[in-house]
Amino acid sequence: MSDEFGSVMMDAEEELVMPEIPVKANNAIPVAIGILLIIGSLFGALLSASMMLTLTVDDEARDQAGFGPEENATLDLLQDTGLAETLTIMYGGMALGLLIGGIMLMRKNPLGVKVSLFGSSMFILTNLVQVVWTYLAADTYGISFSLGADLIIFFGCGAFCMALPLLTVILPEGRAALYREPVGLYFGEEE
Repeated sequence: MSDEFGSVMMDAEEELVMPEIPVKANNAIPVAIGILLIIGSLFGALLSASMMLTLTVDDEARDQAGFGPEENATLDLLQDTGLAETLTIMYGGMALGLLIGGIMLMRKNPLGVKVSLFGSSMFILTNLVQVVWTYLAADTYGISFSLGADLIIFFGCGAFCMALPLLTVILPEGRAALYREPVGLYFGEEE
């Protein structure tokens, strides 16, 4: 068999085997993803703190702020139904999971992927709880409930947070950095 680039002569029993190409570990991948997850945990801590602050708003603070009937109904829903306490705990768990997972990824600990996935899934679960709870209680407090762009943004952010730690496992360079062993790309069947 010949062509313009060269010729290859093989017997009938010989098989062309592609070599294993080792992948060099890229330590920057888990560190960068860990930093992004820590920044996300700060956002979760801010959400948790804002839900905790809604518990401290009393009638006097509402009058001073000049809240209207819609804002008062929303605060009543959060305070009376226990939604604020639930969201405070859930957002706090999310922030803690993302913070610990981000630190573990920065230290190149493979367990950081699972912890970060827990924190990210807590974010999506918290948004689901908030939507369902608000939908069920909105009529009682006279609130018109509708799904808006904020819900899409929150679920998009949750999906992004779940994809980040998975990148360290999907990318061969990141996986090599986490597991500290050479990872090879195979072009063909393994024996």
